[in-house]
Amino acid sequence: MKKFIYIFFILAATVLYCADKVEDITLKSCVTFNTLCSKCHEGECSGRLAFNEGSEKSTYHIKRYAENDDISNNEIKEFFTLLNFMKKECLLFMPEDINYNQHKLESFATTTFKEYFIPLGVLKKGNYSISIRTKEDVSFRMELISKHFDSYLDITIYESIKKKEFEFKIGKDTNYFLRIKSKKPLYFDILEINKVSTK
Repeated sequence: MKKFIYIFFILAATVLYCADKVEDITLKSCVTFNTLCSKCHEGECSGRLAFNEGSEKSTYHIKRYAENDDISNNEIKEFFTLLNFMKKECLLFMPEDINYNQHKLESFATTTFKEYFIPLGVLKKGNYSISIRTKEDVSFRMELISKHFDSYLDITIYESIKKKEFEFKIGKDTNYFLRIKSKKPLYFDILEINKVSTK
């Protein structure tokens, strides 16, 4: 009986913090969740809809990892909705009508500018190159992942590397994302992705 009550409490807390529809979630919440939360929680996609802690502990946990005490209750609801979506569907979520724009990269950054989650849209199977130039010399980690969590690139780019150009291969046609993390604020002059023609 005690076990049932505990499970009911956890589920109730999850429902309390769950927004109505995943499609209504803001871009800011998607970027924050997919950079700061999904890496740790993506292994949990199993249909289990309950978060491991009650709402009070969860709020503290979210604010600590987001490095932001000003996160609203509505944003916390959105994080729970994204978590439940990821657990149930085993997919990363971003609004379908928002795709990579190299002139608006700040839209895909967290408030600290230490993390980016950039939706590249559907990339066709083949070889690609990525060219990067940052405003300052900063080391950062960059991952290329599919919406199914498949990794196609996972590299650390050190500040001493002046010419930041890399090639990678896409295995199947689907939606892809760049997840970028830095210990310092990071700003881009250039971030270009091009398909490499093979003759």
